[in-house]
Amino acid sequence: MRTILAIAETGSLTRAAELLHVVQPALSRQLRQLEEELGAQLFERNRLGMVLTEPGRRFLDQVRTSLQTLDQAKADIAMSASSLSGTVSIGMLPSLASALSAPIVISLRHQYPELKVRIITGFTPALQDRLERGQLDIGLLGDYRPSELLSATPVLREPLHIVGLPCSDLRTKTPLTLASVARMPLVVPTGSQGLRHLIDRACTIIGVNLNIVAESDDTSLQLELVERGIGYAILPVMAIAPELAAGRLAAAPIITPELHRTVVIGHPVLNRNPITANALQAELVTRLRPFVAELEQAGAGVQWLADDM
Repeated sequence: MRTILAIAETGSLTRAAELLHVVQPALSRQLRQLEEELGAQLFERNRLGMVLTEPGRRFLDQVRTSLQTLDQAKADIAMSASSLSGTVSIGMLPSLASALSAPIVISLRHQYPELKVRIITGFTPALQDRLERGQLDIGLLGDYRPSELLSATPVLREPLHIVGLPCSDLRTKTPLTLASVARMPLVVPTGSQGLRHLIDRACTIIGVNLNIVAESDDTSLQLELVERGIGYAILPVMAIAPELAAGRLAAAPIITPELHRTVVIGHPVLNRNPITANALQAELVTRLRPFVAELEQAGAGVQWLADDM
């Protein structure tokens, strides 16, 4: 089942074999045996690679359901999560890692003394790739690319703010239009970053160009440049919450259009350990929920999306 899922997502036997850590001839043999057993061709090859046939699409729908059932069954009969040990790898966006890493590591180490925690920071494309390859156990991502290899659950939605010095005219209760923000001297992420793509798309829609004075994918460096008076930054509200609370920076929400980022918790579908994944997801939710509740009460516009978690 996981073989079919990997081939369908990657569109390539070679890439699927890499994800599953098997040699390509073995993967081809598995696929051929499965098609013979089912009496139907699941994939056809064309210039785009391996493409699902109609029987293949119907079979894949059943595969997803079966894998979810299988993962739950493993969790139900496996040992208690209290015995977690070894090393777990958690991926986080830099804007979240600064606030969440220490509380999460301290809590996990307290609950599971034999557990070692590895925090990997990066932007959504890199984190998603590592999740799909099974190199991370769980990840906190921004707006991601839908993938058959990734199980993702939205947890919060946060607005982007224009951020400047306290002496600026920025006020949390006084939104600024994107057109006016675009004229300000801006410190923004590079073009490879998902947050930059979001900003650029919105600017294209309303027909404006950004007045860029510096680019950096390091959130802390962007904030340092803002504090030194180099320019303004456009950042998610959770990334700037400590600076706003300390009065080191000021910020205002952006409207026309409003800019938001959705944060999701992602698990790799392939080689997923449901015990570990469930324990880590519960911990991330536990740490995130009060943080978001505090921002909601402050009127920061953050919305919790995972009420049933």
